[in-house]
Amino acid sequence: MSSFFDSPEFHGMAAGGKISHNPGMGDRMMRELAPFLKAEGVDIDDPDADFTEAEFHAAMEGAQVAYNRRLFTPVGAHRGLAVGKLRSFSLAFAEGDTKRAEAVVASLPSDPEDFNPSVAQVTGVAMGLVDEWFTDETHGPKLGGVMAPKWPTKKSRAVARDILALAHKGRVVDSLDRLINSNSGLHVLEGSMLAVAAVVVRLTKRNKVSAQDVVDELMPLDGYPEPVAGTYSPTDRVIQDGQEAQDGPAVEQDLPEWLGGSNAADNAAGAAADPRDIDERMDEVEKTVYEMPLYQRFRDWLAEAYDDGDEDSEVFDIAHLLFCIAVSSRADIDEPEGIDDLLDVLESFAVDGQEGAENADGESPSTVIFLDSLEALDNYLRFRMDTDETPERWNAARARAEAASMRTDPLPSALMAAVEANALSEEQLAQPMTQNRLVTGIAGILEWIGDSRQVTGTGRVKRADIAEAAGQFGIDAVGVASNARYEDGVNYARSADEVPVLEAMWAVMQSAEIIEITGTKVRPADAADQWRSGVVSADAALPVIGAFIYERLLDVINLVPGEDYGAPAITIAQRLIEILTPDSAPEPPELDIDEVRAGRISTLLADELQELTELGLFEADGDTVSVEPVYRRIVAGAALMLLSR
Repeated sequence: MSSFFDSPEFHGMAAGGKISHNPGMGDRMMRELAPFLKAEGVDIDDPDADFTEAEFHAAMEGAQVAYNRRLFTPVGAHRGLAVGKLRSFSLAFAEGDTKRAEAVVASLPSDPEDFNPSVAQVTGVAMGLVDEWFTDETHGPKLGGVMAPKWPTKKSRAVARDILALAHKGRVVDSLDRLINSNSGLHVLEGSMLAVAAVVVRLTKRNKVSAQDVVDELMPLDGYPEPVAGTYSPTDRVIQDGQEAQDGPAVEQDLPEWLGGSNAADNAAGAAADPRDIDERMDEVEKTVYEMPLYQRFRDWLAEAYDDGDEDSEVFDIAHLLFCIAVSSRADIDEPEGIDDLLDVLESFAVDGQEGAENADGESPSTVIFLDSLEALDNYLRFRMDTDETPERWNAARARAEAASMRTDPLPSALMAAVEANALSEEQLAQPMTQNRLVTGIAGILEWIGDSRQVTGTGRVKRADIAEAAGQFGIDAVGVASNARYEDGVNYARSADEVPVLEAMWAVMQSAEIIEITGTKVRPADAADQWRSGVVSADAALPVIGAFIYERLLDVINLVPGEDYGAPAITIAQRLIEILTPDSAPEPPELDIDEVRAGRISTLLADELQELTELGLFEADGDTVSVEPVYRRIVAGAALMLLSR
């Protein structure tokens, strides 16, 4: 915004309600904003207008939004020109020609021209297209887990990652103002174009067609009029609170070629200008690492944690690799914020690995580097949390590292996409969940407890109370002293832990602070009041229901013979993503599991899905199982929790 609006002269005029629009002042911004301000109730062309400074600022905010929206929404010929730029960028990107893609970006002017679309116009069209594709019934199911592709500018890639997450909810365009206020125009432009290119690349591989075929289908040029001279004046531009759209990107520190980074090819010219050879550069990085006190402290911690002082062991090798990458990429991992920079570099290896896997058997070197580095990073973050004076400041960094490992694995990536795609609106979250058996069951349990009720010494429902407590959730169960069995639809149980739904909900209600166990009594806890009536919002109820689903799925794993947790967890998560997104689920991974255990998992999971269906959380139509839309997000989340346990 022009500095004139921050000047004492302006504030004085605004306070007096006597601001006049005077083109002679050369204030182009005022000339452009005048009609938008008038629409907001402030007429700056009227010398007798009466408005306060606060009213003007409110109107100015609305005018900026409206003005930006117009400039981000081209029509007619200029929409066609913007689509053409996106086509050229996507084709160049799909062909691996980063320089040509960068040239497309560089060709865009900040102001729209008669025969060239502006930065804002291309950005707006790209955002609209991404929203459209991800919510489309044909293309949307094929776009689960699409990752932000590698790009020389890290901030642009971060914006692309943000846009792809929003796209699953169809909220990219709605987030336009936040994106342009939080980033420079160039980063938002490149991020939106990268999101478009990522879709083109995914559908090219998924549909086994050429990139040209995908571009022609997604972004046809038919129907747009030819541009004509005199359409745009040089005064058309975008207002942004941050940097101008044509600001250049900050200098990025890329990985050196000897580390095999994703930018190695792009940096070939720069590397050639360096008189030192690769070995010399590698030696310099390694020397820096060995001289770092932080690195030495980390190695000492590893030796103690693993009871292993052998410097040739793998745990020390991958720690050394991690620090070399951090030094090469200038990531300051001595602070939690630097972990984001390091993760961005590591994810470039993951992207390289995914691309390389399509052309070769087995894991590519980039994938090995990525996986080893993540393992070392997990150790490093545990080291910081174990030794830092304020260890809690590393919690968020560790969570981001765990999320990064999931984004690059097909199954967790698909589940994360399902979580994003099934987010509920604020209106939906505010709606009460009156028909859910678990919600009404909790209300019944609280009424049954009253002020307090006796429980067993282990905090469970007493045998004599099993029938009444289980009945709150619609479960037919009876407490018996012996001969536990399931007969004629009734569960004859010797203790409450033999009634799965009651046992799981009892644990969940405690963790959600709906009930609390003190000695041999159960009492309502802090969160009980909002549950007593059985009328609870989806926002409050869904986390509790999701925790219940997780507990039940975890119980399935615990019932599978053997000590291997991974295979049952992956099997269950794979089945759930096939239920949630049958058209875009990843291929089932190959698991080292014998037929007996595989059969046991299948039987137990089928029984559990039947139980969840009876509770109204899943739906069954013959052999086809589906999930109610309101529960899809928490089902995907429960599967992710199984994989991250």
